[in-house]
Amino acid sequence: MQYGIKQYIFVIRELTAREIKRKYSRSVLGIVWSVLQPFLYMCVMTMVFSGFTLNISSYPAYYIIGYTLWTMFLTSTNTSMTSFVDNRSLFQKSKVPSEVFVLSRVYTAFVNLLFSCVTIFIVILFFRIKIKWTILLFFVDVIFELLFTIGISFIFATVYVFNKDIKFLWKNFSIILLHMIAVLIPIERYPEDIQVYTKYNPLYIYPNIARDAILNGTYNVEDLKNMVFWAVATMAIGLISFRLKKNDIHMKL
Repeated sequence: MQYGIKQYIFVIRELTAREIKRKYSRSVLGIVWSVLQPFLYMCVMTMVFSGFTLNISSYPAYYIIGYTLWTMFLTSTNTSMTSFVDNRSLFQKSKVPSEVFVLSRVYTAFVNLLFSCVTIFIVILFFRIKIKWTILLFFVDVIFELLFTIGISFIFATVYVFNKDIKFLWKNFSIILLHMIAVLIPIERYPEDIQVYTKYNPLYIYPNIARDAILNGTYNVEDLKNMVFWAVATMAIGLISFRLKKNDIHMKL
């Protein structure tokens, strides 16, 4: 059976719906938590860190943009990592393209991000942040971060089949990484030697583009080039890595 684009999309949507239902199956508010959670975190972080951000006119907006993009990436990589193992029976026996198991997990995180965007725009309106045409770059930025995330997710899902320790390594490293990409405080508050390395980190570049576009109405051409480069290169590496190990994954599962 040869899968066309429509069938491919249909399978991803069905798997995504299953993931969302499972995640919120025992919750009264359900997916509304995708809006409430970033809002509650924003309130807490504003009370804790706003005093350290003297050059930021609207810390809540600064934080919520970075946190939302970071959450999509972190959720995608964490859930995608076990996607082949969790669906081993389908992976081995069905004629469904294997890629859909990773893509459905990433798409689920992307759907949550779309709901979280409601919080972002509420904050923008509340703090009367002037909306300029550059806000369009936010949506472009999200798409390229999504491609970057897909690439990393395929790498993690492939590695996890052969080495389960990556799950624990990533869980601990991601906590460190959060403090290295200027989500909690602006990069200007970092030591200068750390700023140099942070600015080349794609997980800093994506939220930084979004913040500049929304809060300042500006953009940096070099950052836009890096946005495209990291997305295309990482996605290519992720898909190639998976396809090279696909037969081995079948055997391992």
